[in-house]
Amino acid sequence: MPDNTTPPTSAADTHPPKTLRWYDGFMLALPIANGLFISVGYVIGAIGAVPAVVICVLLSVVALCQNKLFSEMAAMFADKAGGVAMFAAEGWKRYFTPIAPIAAFGYWCGWALVLSLVGLTIGELVHAQWFPDNSWTLFTLGSVAFGLPHAISAVTVIAATALNVLGIRVALRFNQVIGGAFVVVLLALAIGPFASGQWSSANLTSHLDGNWTSFVVWLYVSAWAIYGSELCAIFAPEYRDTTRDSSRALTSIALFMVGAYTIVPLATAGQLTEDEFLANPITYGIVSIGHISGGLSGLITVILCGALFLSMISSSADAGRALYGLSADKMSITQLDQLNSRGVPSRALWATMVVNLGILIFVGNPVAILIASNLGYILAITLAVIAFLLLRKDRPHWPRPIRLPNIWIPIAVLVAAFNLIILVVGALNPGLSYVGSVKEVFLGLALLLIGVVLFVYRKLVQDKVPLTLREPAEDRPAPALPQTSETR
Repeated sequence: MPDNTTPPTSAADTHPPKTLRWYDGFMLALPIANGLFISVGYVIGAIGAVPAVVICVLLSVVALCQNKLFSEMAAMFADKAGGVAMFAAEGWKRYFTPIAPIAAFGYWCGWALVLSLVGLTIGELVHAQWFPDNSWTLFTLGSVAFGLPHAISAVTVIAATALNVLGIRVALRFNQVIGGAFVVVLLALAIGPFASGQWSSANLTSHLDGNWTSFVVWLYVSAWAIYGSELCAIFAPEYRDTTRDSSRALTSIALFMVGAYTIVPLATAGQLTEDEFLANPITYGIVSIGHISGGLSGLITVILCGALFLSMISSSADAGRALYGLSADKMSITQLDQLNSRGVPSRALWATMVVNLGILIFVGNPVAILIASNLGYILAITLAVIAFLLLRKDRPHWPRPIRLPNIWIPIAVLVAAFNLIILVVGALNPGLSYVGSVKEVFLGLALLLIGVVLFVYRKLVQDKVPLTLREPAEDRPAPALPQTSETR
């Protein structure tokens, strides 16, 4: 497929078009609720239903608080691409400039690596539903046996990237078609176990046995899927009214996630036995609906696979824009600071695709991929939350179209401390998550190091400027072109 990449221009000339409304951001983030079928089943199987539900509720409330903080920063930097990674860079640059590439590549890891993770989940669903007896393996590399689920994942990674290169509106059309059906499935999982009389509190077990380290590790593993509603912030420069649309999108999707991650785990955990979760950590939703109406398993699998694919489209879009925003701010190589004729950062998208195909070959396990990606992602989120505090202190005169009450300052401190704890404990104890190991932690660190290397290369080789560890922070934004009536 031709790239149609535009010639290099200044960042000001390469802003994507402002065509999105807040509900477009909501729909692009909606498939992130698929995390219910990526990590929650593993958590219930590992430590029991009660602590798993507590994890889901706790993380979804923290995500709601974070989204409120991000809405203020999105409105502050309405013309800047990069989302959470950009917020971190703006807040930290006067203290330690290399934080920018570390945060950006960490954020990129969180969204980029889950393409292979979600694709692998689709592969497992298809394999379990229609090819349960298939056991072929194309090749084996270390502990990874590249079979049918991996091949399906590779195809979906390539397809999601290609659709994003065609333009964000194409991705939105797919979301609108399948998103409604996905909501119906979530409602069935939330209501069905209670309405059918199959729910029992006897199934709500716990196996922590005082091992709170395991609880924190599973907070770490599950964080990406629930924190992912911040995806709406990455599209801030593309909203017609950045202030209003980004705030509405971030708040509405976070509230939706609170409901989904509270009710669905509670409902299914009370319906299914622990052995069923252990045997079906990814497909437990299909098992749940199968108990209520056995003839719908094939249809539910199709809808879940479609919704999972939508989340891959959204993740690919987010990861590509994070790399583009980093390069546009001269924090990574110039080759990524380009849009194609459709206003899409196609080179960043293709680069993300190549990395994911490599992850499939060398890692190839859902939980292991989460461990590798979460290291950078939670670090980026934590740095962005702290950036909220730094920006309040360092740029008191910067216009804030959204200014949260001062009570949000201690809330930001608590959220940052919470994220820092789960980051440190999770990274130091990957073995408590079934298949995690230090290999995945080192992979996450290596990807962060690549970001720093590209930052140094951009400064010293491409821009030919001295490498500085601090940059002055403007007290007020530079004058901007007035908005047209169409963007209001």
